[in-house]
Amino acid sequence: MTTTDMDKEPVAGLTAASSCIRLSLCLDDGGKPSPPCHFFPVYTHQCFPDEFISGWRPMTSAEESSQQVYQRWRYGSVGDTSAASIGENHSSYKHVDGEHKQLDVNVLLSPSCDKCKIDVQTISYNKGEPASKKAKRVTFEEADGEAKNELGIEEVIKKIQSSVPPIVSVAINGAATTIVEGAKSDNTDFNYLSHPIGNVVKSYNRAIKYSNGTIEEGDFVITLAKGSDPSVAFYHNLIQKLARWFIETADDVNISDDNGGFWSVLYLFRKHDDKSPDDGTSTFRYSLAGYTTLFHFHAPFRKPNPGIIVRICQALILPMYQRAGHGSELLLCVHEYADRYLNDYSSLSTGMDIVEVNVEDPAPGFVALRDFVDYKRFVSLTDSVFSTIGKPEPDLKYLTKYPVTSKEYFLAAPDGGLTFSSLLKITRRQAEIMHEIYKLAALEKWKQGTRDEEQIQLVETNYRLMIKKSLKSHRTEELGACEGGKEEQKALLAKWFDQTHNHYRKLLGLV
Repeated sequence: MTTTDMDKEPVAGLTAASSCIRLSLCLDDGGKPSPPCHFFPVYTHQCFPDEFISGWRPMTSAEESSQQVYQRWRYGSVGDTSAASIGENHSSYKHVDGEHKQLDVNVLLSPSCDKCKIDVQTISYNKGEPASKKAKRVTFEEADGEAKNELGIEEVIKKIQSSVPPIVSVAINGAATTIVEGAKSDNTDFNYLSHPIGNVVKSYNRAIKYSNGTIEEGDFVITLAKGSDPSVAFYHNLIQKLARWFIETADDVNISDDNGGFWSVLYLFRKHDDKSPDDGTSTFRYSLAGYTTLFHFHAPFRKPNPGIIVRICQALILPMYQRAGHGSELLLCVHEYADRYLNDYSSLSTGMDIVEVNVEDPAPGFVALRDFVDYKRFVSLTDSVFSTIGKPEPDLKYLTKYPVTSKEYFLAAPDGGLTFSSLLKITRRQAEIMHEIYKLAALEKWKQGTRDEEQIQLVETNYRLMIKKSLKSHRTEELGACEGGKEEQKALLAKWFDQTHNHYRKLLGLV
């Protein structure tokens, strides 16, 4: 990739490989998906390391769509680009320049995502042999003299196989094939779940906005399932491979393994009402919409109190349900589970309470989600009567002790965030971040009532110094690695502040 490409978070359908692969959730009785249920992968590097499929380029329509995705991803919108950039693609396309064979691999997912069918369509200008019979060949690029391996369809499918549920059938250009061991004929039934996996902890209604503009109301349930349950572990082992397309570092985990701790899973299922045409009675069935895995481990030396730490390891919402608030619902359920753990789930533990919820290596998108949810909880906590959650009211007078215009207002929490981290069951660093966002919200509210530009500049300087002091204390190694001395450190701190400030403003809806 170019430096520009490497510095940005990828999106679905951006690369040459991701434009050759579609995933389709089959939600109608015929086992065939409607157009809005198609979605492209974000990541393909676990199957195709350089984000392209050697010897193949996407279908024309998919490549044109990928160009538009790239324009928006790199420049902000399709219309704002220069004439020179029109038709520009992601750097992965340079590996397929000049290829005349086009590929579309449609992974048809069952409603429960526990199995799939593969439907391959190819267009080849080398019509001497069927695509399914093409062998792996070696050609040579005259520009650099390096050999390039052209992948046959069978090898493409075998690479994809590691990132999809069990394949029950494969068809290439309409013809069934047995190139995948165990695959059967195309008439294998796709079934919904007759009941959700785990125990229902929350039900709600949410609009589903499809890519073609259609809006449909849907019912959803969130369930909690124990990884030690063999049926849960079996189901999760079937579906978890899908995460590789959407989570950069996703890998399979054995949720039945209790070595060093134990696992739980929060599943998000869509609830479908299958009414009888005869008497109108309802029979409910369920399809997968997402999940998050939770690893629990004991922290006997954690301060101020020992207990169980819950680590969010993977969180996935299928693309057709994204940007509808489901991620927030799942994350809130994690914290509700942590708050009720000792009273309602004591059979899962040795009597220790959950004292912290944290996240394993979160992607930028999940950082924003976590901060958004945690800030809502932070504000709710400051506005509530603390006795209602069985906790003594903490001393929060420091939040209102000084006016926004004083330097003292922008001091760190007296206890370093310990009170908030304990009450909200988050890390101390996360409590500090909530404190910083809270101060920014107060600053912005104060600014609305004054026109004193000199005073505004002074208050904003106090806030900036608070944030830089916090960044400096938490990123000492990176600052120490600066070879340019104090000037380089100063420039780096300024860059970090701008990034942090912009992130906080977005969370507050100010951008």
